Amino acid sequence: MKRKAVWLLVTGLMVTALVLASCGPAATTTPPTTVPSTTAPPTTKPPTAEPQYGGTLTALQVHMGTEPQTWEASDHIWSMEVFTSPYLENLLTGDLEKYGPRGTNQFAFTDVEYIPPEYLKGELAESWEMPNPKTTVYHLRKGVMWQNKPGVMTAREFIADDVVFCLNRQLVSPKAGFYFFATPMTITARDKYTVVIELKEQTTGWILPNGWGWYCRIYPPEVVKAGMQDWRNAVGTGPFILTNYVSGASLTYERNPNYYGTTTIGGKEYKLPFVDKLQWPIISDESTQLAALRTGKVDMNELVSWKYKDTLAETNPDLARYRFISTTGYSVALRVDKPDLPFKDIRVRRALSMAIDREDMIKSLKGGEAVMLSYPFSMTWGEDFYTPLEKLPQSTRELFTYNPQKAKQLLTEAGYPNGFKSEMVISATGTYQTDLASMVISYWEKNLGVKVELKPSIYATYYSIMVGRTYKEMYLMGKGCGDPIVILYRIGGGGTPLQIWNTACMDDPYYNAQYQKAIVAPTMAEAKKILKDLQVYYIDQAAYVILPVDYWYSYAWPWVKNWYGELNANTRSPGLVHARIWLDRDLREKMIGKR
Repeated sequence: MKRKAVWLLVTGLMVTALVLASCGPAATTTPPTTVPSTTAPPTTKPPTAEPQYGGTLTALQVHMGTEPQTWEASDHIWSMEVFTSPYLENLLTGDLEKYGPRGTNQFAFTDVEYIPPEYLKGELAESWEMPNPKTTVYHLRKGVMWQNKPGVMTAREFIADDVVFCLNRQLVSPKAGFYFFATPMTITARDKYTVVIELKEQTTGWILPNGWGWYCRIYPPEVVKAGMQDWRNAVGTGPFILTNYVSGASLTYERNPNYYGTTTIGGKEYKLPFVDKLQWPIISDESTQLAALRTGKVDMNELVSWKYKDTLAETNPDLARYRFISTTGYSVALRVDKPDLPFKDIRVRRALSMAIDREDMIKSLKGGEAVMLSYPFSMTWGEDFYTPLEKLPQSTRELFTYNPQKAKQLLTEAGYPNGFKSEMVISATGTYQTDLASMVISYWEKNLGVKVELKPSIYATYYSIMVGRTYKEMYLMGKGCGDPIVILYRIGGGGTPLQIWNTACMDDPYYNAQYQKAIVAPTMAEAKKILKDLQVYYIDQAAYVILPVDYWYSYAWPWVKNWYGELNANTRSPGLVHARIWLDRDLREKMIGKR
């Protein structure tokens, strides 16, 4: 495979985090963009056996409470990625078999927005190459067929013109924004099976945003002509065919008999998918989700709070269990752009961080199932980009150490010996933000005399306040991590649309200059070094009071085979993972009387 230059692949990761700019900050009682970490192995592992075909897999996938908001790819709405993943494909995807738990276990494939470039492989593209720093050439698979859909199109071969049509349509969409393609480019078909993408200018880290990532799924022109917004017109090349959607209830996909994809189990190659039917229930109520898992009404539940770990172990000890770290985190943004606010003084910001007992917070609020630092820079990234807490410089580590005496001293030096009054905007949807913020402000009042009034708003208002920058002082920010380079872009200064997520309103000249230096670096290795150092600088500025990040769990019944806790093989693509699962229906019938 012609994918030698790893640095060129990082760009495919860029678009992943950027979709979060199209969603809002966390609004539910549990973080909606929760994704697993690569750090914890499964508690139990499904045994291997000769795979069987047939049956219906009913899965509560990680986005189980989400309703499809659109079927039109050019709308650039994140949920479209989830619900099209069983039948639409990308040029590139993650290599589950080689690098995941079923292979070398170098990456868990549990982050729904980020896959390191070295773990990618071709999907609709058989191979790819980069003859120069501004050009990417995709060599497409031959013989891949579009699904037959009466009234929309007859089955035909997938070709380069389909890619050119689709990507150009996404590129010019008025809803695309900055995050789809970072630099101007041309997309052309060299021949029937070759696509060439040329950037107008070299930009390190943005070479392959079109290969995988947000809004890069490939669909045929016939679907657009028939009306892409109607799910009944859905056509793809993937392992499943969308056959039914009932709003608020479920989505049903059936096996694509002409799918080209295969997987290897025990050294033997098998045609995908294994199951005849894939069902995704839409369930937002947590107790209903748990009841469905406990009774075997669903085969698997990919997102379960740590709160139920012990009870599930008692009531359903046979369930396979996987632990993961969320890549949605929370921080209190302190507006640093207003000279009349206390937060302009870094001593005040550092004092607020040191006055929080994070260890107590993890024990009492999170049941010990959390880490101090995995947001906004995720531990799932690996140390090429991420610096663990214990490896941070002493001055930066100090921000996470509970030291009310020094915090009080700093606040006094800054001119606030008796504290001050402030206010914090939070989401009133659910109880998660209320519980989190209440605990934080109780530390501040107790240790510093800082009294903060919470300003809860319904989610729509909470989000609009952020976008409009109408919060006065503090804003409790919940957001996903995603791709390292994009995250560092969106939280920096400069005022582009993506930087609505820069809720502390940082506009740091050093930060901005270093970021620009990184994205034009001659090699990805040089860019990584700059960006890794920049993360440490960002944390040390303490414009955000960074809070602990939760662990979560996913579960499956023993009859669910060939699944090792993976949640994603592309950008929010549970469908590609579920295509690899097979069911031991004899075991299911024996255990719950349902075949």
